[in-house]
Amino acid sequence: MSVNHSLCITHFNQIARMIARLTWIAIVCLLNLQCKVPDKQTAPCDCQSKAGKKEIKNIEAVVVHRVGNQPPGGNQGPDQYILSTSPKDFGGASFSIGENLLVPRQDSLSVSADFRKPGIRVIVSYKRKECYGALTSPDMHGAYGYYIDLTAIQLKAP
Repeated sequence: MSVNHSLCITHFNQIARMIARLTWIAIVCLLNLQCKVPDKQTAPCDCQSKAGKKEIKNIEAVVVHRVGNQPPGGNQGPDQYILSTSPKDFGGASFSIGENLLVPRQDSLSVSADFRKPGIRVIVSYKRKECYGALTSPDMHGAYGYYIDLTAIQLKAP
Protein backbone atom coordinates (compact mmCIF):
# COMPACT_ATOMS: atom_id res chain seq x y z
CA MET A 1 0.00 0.00 0.00
CA SER A 2 2.84 2.33 0.70
CA VAL A 3 4.31 1.78 -2.79
CA ASN A 4 0.93 2.50 -4.45
CA HIS A 5 0.47 5.60 -2.31
CA SER A 6 3.96 6.85 -3.20
CA LEU A 7 3.39 6.12 -6.90
CA CYS A 8 0.06 7.98 -6.81
CA ILE A 9 1.68 11.05 -5.21
CA THR A 10 4.47 11.02 -7.81
CA HIS A 11 1.97 10.93 -10.70
CA PHE A 12 -0.09 13.68 -9.08
CA ASN A 13 3.00 15.89 -8.76
CA GLN A 14 3.95 15.28 -12.40
CA ILE A 15 0.45 16.17 -13.58
CA ALA A 16 0.39 19.31 -11.41
CA ARG A 17 3.73 20.46 -12.84
CA MET A 18 2.54 19.79 -16.41
CA ILE A 19 -0.65 21.82 -15.81
CA ALA A 20 1.40 24.65 -14.30
CA ARG A 21 3.74 24.68 -17.33
CA LEU A 22 0.85 24.64 -19.82
CA THR A 23 -0.85 27.48 -17.95
CA TRP A 24 2.37 29.50 -17.96
CA ILE A 25 2.87 28.88 -21.70
CA ALA A 26 -0.74 29.95 -22.42
CA ILE A 27 -0.28 33.18 -20.43
CA VAL A 28 2.99 34.02 -22.20
CA CYS A 29 1.44 33.34 -25.62
CA LEU A 30 -1.58 35.49 -24.80
CA LEU A 31 0.58 38.39 -23.64
CA ASN A 32 2.79 38.05 -26.69
CA LEU A 33 -0.19 38.23 -29.05
CA GLN A 34 -1.63 41.28 -27.29
CA CYS A 35 1.65 43.18 -27.53
CA LYS A 36 1.96 42.60 -31.27
CA VAL A 37 -1.31 44.32 -32.23
CA PRO A 38 0.07 47.58 -33.72
CA ASP A 39 -3.29 49.34 -33.94
CA LYS A 40 -3.98 49.32 -30.21
CA GLN A 41 -1.53 51.71 -28.61
CA THR A 42 -2.39 53.75 -25.53
CA ALA A 43 0.10 56.58 -25.99
CA PRO A 44 0.61 58.99 -28.87
CA CYS A 45 2.77 57.47 -31.55
CA ASP A 46 5.62 58.96 -33.53
CA CYS A 47 4.70 57.96 -37.08
CA GLN A 48 5.68 61.09 -38.92
CA SER A 49 8.60 59.52 -40.78
CA LYS A 50 7.08 56.11 -41.49
CA ALA A 51 5.45 55.43 -44.85
CA GLY A 52 1.75 54.61 -44.96
CA LYS A 53 1.01 50.95 -45.49
CA LYS A 54 -2.73 50.30 -45.66
CA GLU A 55 -4.11 51.93 -48.81
CA ILE A 56 -7.75 53.04 -48.83
CA LYS A 57 -9.36 54.49 -51.95
CA ASN A 58 -12.47 56.59 -52.52
CA ILE A 59 -14.02 56.53 -49.07
CA GLU A 60 -16.50 59.09 -47.81
CA ALA A 61 -15.44 61.31 -44.94
CA VAL A 62 -16.38 64.59 -43.30
CA VAL A 63 -14.02 67.44 -42.41
CA VAL A 64 -13.85 67.95 -38.64
CA HIS A 65 -12.58 71.15 -37.03
CA ARG A 66 -10.55 70.49 -33.91
CA VAL A 67 -10.28 73.88 -32.21
CA GLY A 68 -6.84 74.74 -30.88
CA ASN A 69 -5.57 76.65 -27.86
CA GLN A 70 -8.35 75.56 -25.55
CA PRO A 71 -8.19 76.05 -21.78
CA PRO A 72 -6.60 73.20 -19.79
CA GLY A 73 -8.29 69.97 -20.69
CA GLY A 74 -8.71 70.77 -24.40
CA ASN A 75 -6.58 70.73 -27.54
CA GLN A 76 -3.43 72.71 -26.70
CA GLY A 77 -2.07 73.03 -30.25
CA PRO A 78 -3.20 75.01 -33.28
CA ASP A 79 -6.56 74.46 -34.98
CA GLN A 80 -6.68 71.24 -36.96
CA TYR A 81 -8.93 70.15 -39.81
CA ILE A 82 -8.99 66.38 -39.80
CA LEU A 83 -11.28 63.72 -41.27
CA SER A 84 -13.87 61.37 -39.81
CA THR A 85 -15.14 58.31 -41.65
CA SER A 86 -17.91 57.62 -39.13
CA PRO A 87 -21.38 58.09 -40.69
CA LYS A 88 -22.72 59.40 -37.38
CA ASP A 89 -20.33 62.38 -37.71
CA PHE A 90 -21.57 63.33 -41.19
CA GLY A 91 -24.37 65.59 -40.02
CA GLY A 92 -23.29 66.80 -36.60
CA ALA A 93 -21.37 69.64 -35.08
CA SER A 94 -19.33 67.27 -32.93
CA PHE A 95 -17.34 64.16 -33.75
CA SER A 96 -16.83 60.76 -32.23
CA ILE A 97 -13.42 59.72 -30.99
CA GLY A 98 -11.88 56.50 -32.24
CA GLU A 99 -10.44 54.71 -35.25
CA ASN A 100 -12.64 56.80 -37.56
CA LEU A 101 -10.42 59.89 -37.15
CA LEU A 102 -7.77 60.45 -39.79
CA VAL A 103 -5.00 63.02 -39.38
CA PRO A 104 -3.16 64.07 -42.56
CA ARG A 105 0.57 64.28 -41.92
CA GLN A 106 1.12 67.16 -44.31
CA ASP A 107 0.17 70.84 -43.93
CA SER A 108 0.18 71.25 -40.12
CA LEU A 109 -1.72 68.01 -39.54
CA SER A 110 -4.75 69.35 -41.44
CA VAL A 111 -6.42 68.88 -44.79
CA SER A 112 -5.36 71.40 -47.44
CA ALA A 113 -6.68 74.97 -47.13
CA ASP A 114 -9.31 74.46 -49.86
CA PHE A 115 -11.09 71.89 -47.68
CA ARG A 116 -10.89 73.60 -44.27
CA LYS A 117 -14.64 73.94 -43.84
CA PRO A 118 -16.11 71.97 -40.94
CA GLY A 119 -18.83 69.57 -41.97
CA ILE A 120 -18.13 69.36 -45.70
CA ARG A 121 -18.29 65.87 -47.08
CA VAL A 122 -15.44 64.64 -49.20
CA ILE A 123 -14.21 61.55 -50.99
CA VAL A 124 -10.66 60.66 -49.96
CA SER A 125 -7.94 58.18 -50.81
CA TYR A 126 -5.01 57.69 -48.46
CA LYS A 127 -2.33 55.44 -47.08
CA ARG A 128 -2.87 54.80 -43.39
CA LYS A 129 -0.04 54.48 -40.89
CA GLU A 130 0.16 51.31 -38.83
CA CYS A 131 0.17 53.10 -35.52
CA TYR A 132 -2.94 54.25 -33.71
CA GLY A 133 -2.84 57.33 -31.50
CA ALA A 134 -2.32 60.43 -33.65
CA LEU A 135 -4.36 62.70 -31.38
CA THR A 136 -4.60 63.19 -27.65
CA SER A 137 -5.95 65.74 -25.21
CA PRO A 138 -4.79 66.58 -21.68
CA ASP A 139 -8.14 65.47 -20.25
CA MET A 140 -8.02 62.06 -21.95
CA HIS A 141 -6.15 59.00 -20.79
CA GLY A 142 -5.14 57.66 -24.15
CA ALA A 143 -4.80 58.57 -27.78
CA TYR A 144 -6.98 58.05 -30.82
CA GLY A 145 -7.01 58.36 -34.61
CA TYR A 146 -4.60 57.38 -37.38
CA TYR A 147 -1.99 59.39 -39.24
CA ILE A 148 -2.48 59.20 -43.00
CA ASP A 149 -0.71 60.21 -46.18
CA LEU A 150 -3.60 61.82 -48.07
CA THR A 151 -3.28 60.89 -51.75
CA ALA A 152 -6.54 62.38 -53.09
CA ILE A 153 -9.40 64.54 -51.81
CA GLN A 154 -12.43 65.95 -53.61
CA LEU A 155 -15.83 67.32 -52.67
CA LYS A 156 -18.57 64.70 -52.55
CA ALA A 157 -21.15 65.27 -55.25
CA PRO A 158 -24.54 66.19 -53.75
